[in-house]
Amino acid sequence: MKIRQLLLMVICCASISMMGQQAAREPLFPIEQIQQGFTNKFVYKRQIIDNPLALQIPLLEAKDPEISLEFNKFKQQRKLMNWISSVGLGVSAYSLLKPGQVTDGFYLSTIGAAALVNVYVGTVSMRHLKRALTKYNSLVGEEPKISFEIKSHGAQGASLALNWKYNF
Repeated sequence: MKIRQLLLMVICCASISMMGQQAAREPLFPIEQIQQGFTNKFVYKRQIIDNPLALQIPLLEAKDPEISLEFNKFKQQRKLMNWISSVGLGVSAYSLLKPGQVTDGFYLSTIGAAALVNVYVGTVSMRHLKRALTKYNSLVGEEPKISFEIKSHGAQGASLALNWKYNF
């Protein structure tokens, strides 16, 4: 009798511990980049995304430190671009409000330097985004997969194969 009760207790405890206690990892979907003229568009789960900052959720769901680091560098550099653009806007607004106070040389050099720095920071930030997307898309393909294949060998017949893809 005691053995039956012990066996029943073990089965109940094992079944309770297995009910939804494991962390379920959601499947990752690839992100495709489409170049249309000077703009980049991204396709994620059959949806077109115009703003690369909207890719934050799928990229950070991968829980990979390299992807997170590259994407956060991209975000920081985009914030830097906004600050540099606001400096150029501030100089332009000040020159419109007080036309005699700002010389043409200072105005043009400030706006030109801001534009050059923005172009440089923009290209570097896009490099970080591309690295994050490349790493993310490589993680998407690394999941273990089991598949069945039927191959025909002409007159000799067909064969059934079980393929198991696993990266060690």
